[in-house]
Amino acid sequence: MKNVTIQRGWMLGVALSVAVWAGRSEGAAAQLRVTTVPAGATVICDGILREAAPVTLDGLAPGPHLVSVELSGYVPERKTVMMVAEEKAAVEIKLEQEMGLVLVHSSPGGAEVVVDGAHRGKTPLLITDLPRGVYRVKAALSGYKDREVELRVEGRTPKQLMLALDSDAARLVINSKPEGATVVVNGLSKGVTPCIIERMPAGESKIALTLTDYASYQDTVTLRAGDDHKVEVELTPMPASVSVVGSPAGAKVYVNEQLRGQVPLSIGTIAPGSYTVRVEMAGYESESRSIELKNRDARTEEFNLTRNVGTLEVLTDQPGTRVIVNGEDKGLIPVRGEKSMDSLRIELPVGECQVEFRKKGYFSLQKTVTIVKGGNVSLKEPMKRNFVADTVVRLKTKEVVAGVVGRKLPNGDVEVETRPGIFRTITADEILVVESVEGAKP
Repeated sequence: MKNVTIQRGWMLGVALSVAVWAGRSEGAAAQLRVTTVPAGATVICDGILREAAPVTLDGLAPGPHLVSVELSGYVPERKTVMMVAEEKAAVEIKLEQEMGLVLVHSSPGGAEVVVDGAHRGKTPLLITDLPRGVYRVKAALSGYKDREVELRVEGRTPKQLMLALDSDAARLVINSKPEGATVVVNGLSKGVTPCIIERMPAGESKIALTLTDYASYQDTVTLRAGDDHKVEVELTPMPASVSVVGSPAGAKVYVNEQLRGQVPLSIGTIAPGSYTVRVEMAGYESESRSIELKNRDARTEEFNLTRNVGTLEVLTDQPGTRVIVNGEDKGLIPVRGEKSMDSLRIELPVGECQVEFRKKGYFSLQKTVTIVKGGNVSLKEPMKRNFVADTVVRLKTKEVVAGVVGRKLPNGDVEVETRPGIFRTITADEILVVESVEGAKP
């Protein structure tokens, strides 16, 4: 009976305490602001599901409250928060990313493992720091083909990844005619022909063969795993070489009527035989000769061409006239004096030339002259005026003045040639507008 009485008394005390606490807490609710890093985690308070963070929890009774947060890809977190009546509190909960556990094996072992471009080590390899997601895992081992697969990490459940590697080795056989050529593969000496190389890696390999008195041989072969690849080479006897020197530099060099370059020219590889070498340049007399080249010859031929030009002196009474010879612009006749004729000296190849004079406001003039070697041809031609009005000046008085604008002065005045040799100066105050005549020839 005593024990029962004590138990009843204890239960009564608890009930009274709860009643007193409830009485005190009535109307004294607290408020809690919950934020998470990263944001968006689901918030559970005292077992009741709330909104995603950030969220404000209203109406919390004073006392302890258990706040839990969950977010996909992160480890769940819990935190007990003690609230005081009418308190407005805030709590920030930082979440730790949930990392996967991946054990990578390869066959054979010892392969280098690269995850999304980052080197992680050699197999067997335990990776413990991969967040949830999809990754590209590559295994590489010398003598074997790279193996790349997709890996999906979904949680802390351990995952095993097995990568079987295929051999990339091939067998390479190299023969040459004649035999005894030195063999170099990918920069490494491999002996002399006939040559057999075991366990060649798959892919491209560069082959070089050298033998005295023969031209070197180079090639690139593409090997596949399991290939038994043969290379048969017939070496070419060492060719001759020829150099063409002399003057003028830049002259064109033809060998058997085929353009090979300009002086100075070096042809390092040319088959033995008979050739015709011709050198020519505009303004010079061309020169041609026959040569005989033997195996391994190193010949130098010198050509010194003779000038084959004359001089054309062009004179006209109009400075600034443009001179065109055989369709090529040779420049403007320079300005000398007001009364003297002006001239332009041009060096031209021997032969017949078409000379044209051009200047705005004058008729074009064409002449044919013949240039002789070392000679001087003088062409003296006056220019004939071709008066074509190119401008209309409208005055404020409604008068219209048409002609050719001689010059425009800094103060705005305009000088207009209304008829050949007749000029009129119109002041800026008189001008209403200045217009170009559409279709007027320059």
